[in-house]
Amino acid sequence: MAENSIALSKGSVSASLHILTLLLTLWASSVSAQSGVRPTERLSELAGDGSVLLHSPSGEALVSINPDRALVPASIIKIPLTQVALTALGEDFRFETHFYTNEDGDLLIRGLGDPFLVSEEIASISNTLATHGLTQVRRLVMDDFAFESSPDLPVERGTDQPYGARNSALAVNFNTVNLAWSSAGNLISGEPQTPLTEFARELAGDFSPGEAQRINLGENPFAGLRQAQQLFQFFLQENGITVSDNNFYRNGVNDQWTLFYRHRSSRSLQDNLDGMLRYSNNFIANQLFLTLGAQRSGYPATTEAARNLLQQQLVQLYGDNYGRDENSLLMLEGSGLSRTQRASASGMIHILEVFKPHAQLLPEVGGVLRKSGTLAGVYNFIGYLQGPAGLYPFVILTNQSVNNRAEILRLLQTML
Repeated sequence: MAENSIALSKGSVSASLHILTLLLTLWASSVSAQSGVRPTERLSELAGDGSVLLHSPSGEALVSINPDRALVPASIIKIPLTQVALTALGEDFRFETHFYTNEDGDLLIRGLGDPFLVSEEIASISNTLATHGLTQVRRLVMDDFAFESSPDLPVERGTDQPYGARNSALAVNFNTVNLAWSSAGNLISGEPQTPLTEFARELAGDFSPGEAQRINLGENPFAGLRQAQQLFQFFLQENGITVSDNNFYRNGVNDQWTLFYRHRSSRSLQDNLDGMLRYSNNFIANQLFLTLGAQRSGYPATTEAARNLLQQQLVQLYGDNYGRDENSLLMLEGSGLSRTQRASASGMIHILEVFKPHAQLLPEVGGVLRKSGTLAGVYNFIGYLQGPAGLYPFVILTNQSVNNRAEILRLLQTML
């Protein structure tokens, strides 16, 4: 009886796909008759020199336009990064931050790349340090040496927006500061959970009162570390731990330091991946990218080690030359900001087929599970249409001045 049920199920799926093919043909004839333009011609017109692919749940190509053309992928590479992170780091992975003390009563904070070292986390850490018996600190020492000093990573130069924030082993609130002004024009913190530090006040001197804005702390590593030091000092004192020296100190851990507390982030790897995919957060992406290399080769994390590990994992997940070959996927970092990277629609559709068990990690927009990729002159969508027979992977890659990806996606949706 079970075998018959399975056979019927398979037959039903086959019948559904056959019906879908017939419906697509009827749809194409209808559109052609009404507009005088075949739908594939309209898709080709919208795609220009780009690519469009739509597959059935069983892998049958329903739409195929320039499938092997190598194009700039932008942020859609965060999908293979997600699967590499889950595979290489493991679903139970959590970022850590270590705290050391010495005989002089100093506290050294060694960052290990936690992207979610945010104000709420720092407040929780400070409370834990107090419960562990820490009552006073002479100097706070910042240690960001777990990442190489100048990672070979792309940044959005000339912008103060948060997506252009500098990666660092020790960064708070995504290496950004949220500034706001009261109705009277007075500077205040842009978020209730974060105090207005002296460094934030200095930074605000370059801005006029107006709407609240989150700005990144630039390429100078000392800027982010100063903000980190002042936030930690505030929350330590909130928890009854006095800090007697307010000056800024930066140093690496050595034999003079003793590990006092090892903090595991309250946020899981999946939490990090969800934030990265939902908001296309470039900072989280490359924090993960650098950490991949460190988990294999040790600290300090380097872009070279991260690249090697990434490309090895891509080959294991998707096949030969993935990560190194632009005809499938040339991937050099995690954010998608690099314009040197390349991907083909056929390469990305294969990634989507393998990624299907994790499809629900993608943001759902208008009933479509999708990830966008956007740079100047780059407008991409990839993901899954949800249809009667399951998930239909699709890829839209357009490297052109006009953004037609939404209209292309609507046309693909009408097919289902």
